[in-house]
Amino acid sequence: MILYTLIVRSKDGLALSASTDFNDEGLRDVKESKKYLKLLAKKAFQFPDRCMLHTGTHTIYLITGLGVSYLALSDLSYPTVLGFSFLNELMKEFLGKYQALVVNQARRPYSFIDFNNVIHSARQRYNKPQSLSTRINLTELSDEIRLRPPHIISLAEVKPLNGFHSINISKATVGPPLRLEPVSWLGYGIITIGFMLCIIDFLRAEASSYSRFHDSEVHAFVFCIESFVRSFQMAIYYFGGRKYLKYMWICVAILFLSGLSVCDLRDRWQNGLRIFITGALIYLTIQRKHEMRLPDYNV
Repeated sequence: MILYTLIVRSKDGLALSASTDFNDEGLRDVKESKKYLKLLAKKAFQFPDRCMLHTGTHTIYLITGLGVSYLALSDLSYPTVLGFSFLNELMKEFLGKYQALVVNQARRPYSFIDFNNVIHSARQRYNKPQSLSTRINLTELSDEIRLRPPHIISLAEVKPLNGFHSINISKATVGPPLRLEPVSWLGYGIITIGFMLCIIDFLRAEASSYSRFHDSEVHAFVFCIESFVRSFQMAIYYFGGRKYLKYMWICVAILFLSGLSVCDLRDRWQNGLRIFITGALIYLTIQRKHEMRLPDYNV
């Protein structure tokens, strides 16, 4: 019988969908074979469009078409022609339901987990071959497999160089790194005010550089530093997030010291606004989190 199914994007191994209705708790052999299947999924682009892998206790079937790879795990006794027929049917259903552009734009694992309903229905039929209505098509597929046998993958081609058990599969990740949550409207408002303060400080620095008053050159330098550091602080909030929080605190220290040196040149409202913007950027940076991944659905 077919035990487990996984659909991945061939170029990077990003999991697109999988069967979720099989409980492998207590089945050590099945868990080990599933780990080999997931390792094979990451290397699917390296192999021909129709392959098989024998783990010793199970058989893994693999087909690839239009940038998507389909893998199935079955008992050793399961007929080869039924294994590939099952994957061919899934491929037709998947390509008919999802456009290639949508698949290529997927960024999160299991973005098409709703397809597991189709997988579940097909598994039920193929695990009872006597009830298959597509039996007439199996002869043609059998002839094709006999004329063009599937490529047999060895375990050595799938195992890592330093051995399989040295890798913790549960911690392996696919796809791109997590992205930050979108900037809120409050964040855009704070950035806008901060940008205006940067322009004002820069203009005051330019004006101070032409002034003949005492310490005008020092004031010009301080205004320039404030403008640059505040811009850097906003960039940390917009692009970096909490992992660059230590640099945010360095910016705060510099802004505090520079603000003290020129506080007499501003009224209390100007000083208060700058303190508010600096504090708001710290708060928003701490509160801004990464977007949540989709759950793995126990697959």
